[in-house]
Amino acid sequence: MIRRRLRLPKTLLWLLIPLPALFIGLRHAQPVMGGLRVIDVVAAIPEAGGFQPDSIQVQAGEKVLLRFHAQDVAHGVAIGPGLGVDLGDVEPGQTKSVVLTFDEAGTFTFYCNLWCSPNHWRMRGVIDVMERDGALVSTAATVEHDPVIDALIAEGVDIDANVHDNGHSGGNAVPAMQDVPRPSAARGAALAQSLVVPSQLQDQNWRRTHTPRQGKAALAAANPRTGDQELADLAAFLWVADGAPDRLDQAKNLYAKNCTACHGESGGGDGTAAGFAPQLPASLSDPERMLDRRPDVLYAKIRRGGMGTGMPNFGTLFTPEETWSLVDFVWRLAVGDPGGDSALPPAP
Repeated sequence: MIRRRLRLPKTLLWLLIPLPALFIGLRHAQPVMGGLRVIDVVAAIPEAGGFQPDSIQVQAGEKVLLRFHAQDVAHGVAIGPGLGVDLGDVEPGQTKSVVLTFDEAGTFTFYCNLWCSPNHWRMRGVIDVMERDGALVSTAATVEHDPVIDALIAEGVDIDANVHDNGHSGGNAVPAMQDVPRPSAARGAALAQSLVVPSQLQDQNWRRTHTPRQGKAALAAANPRTGDQELADLAAFLWVADGAPDRLDQAKNLYAKNCTACHGESGGGDGTAAGFAPQLPASLSDPERMLDRRPDVLYAKIRRGGMGTGMPNFGTLFTPEETWSLVDFVWRLAVGDPGGDSALPPAP
């Protein structure tokens, strides 16, 4: 009888401890299983604390088991950049795990890629990987300049401007496309072998730093007898010709999980979360708008975020290569897929 009385308060105590506290206790304990350090992370909506913990330190070469527990609603869990880790959706009360070994010191981000609340974009955490001698590579000390963004700044391009015209075209008047039907990359692909494509338009770096509308002007000068519709179609094709199928498939998946909530499945700016943004998301499927955009500006917006628009930065989530693939995918939302053989014609 005495022993039962002694046990009763302990039993009640465990019943009264909330589930999150149990997870937090596991997290701080960081148990070791067969030489593998286990790190538990609780995922809750940002209003309830977000990822707990939101900062993790591991050592280069150390093998760790990361266990993500969804506390309240479903959360999508991915880790980047460049790791290719996507655990998919973690339902409330469910746990998903991944074993990782970081070969080199650096900083990585774990994040939610499933819309979970109006403050979804705060669902991010940092993994600091220390040198093998225990030295921590400070995130602030290792911020790498992006050469694409640096070049835009040096050129004086306003990444956040709503319309990129004079600053991008050197002040030259560029023919409008309002008077032609929607440009088609597929129709442009059929014209690529029969029309003259100036050498600069066959240079990927040139296309990445100029707009399709500027490309149309260059095509018009080289093909003076060609109509506006054909020129617009060929320009559309040239700006989507770089995407490799495997990378586009990857970009399509990244877009679906990270962009559709605001920009919509077809890029119309009509995603289910569009109304929560301080500024309505841009329509990526509007060719009249997109044909005034430089690829490097789209790249910069994805990596750095849109100031004042509510669009977060993805530079800590995606590699530069993944970002360029996203840009290539976004163009297709505006002008379609070229289909078939999308190889560029030989230089004249």
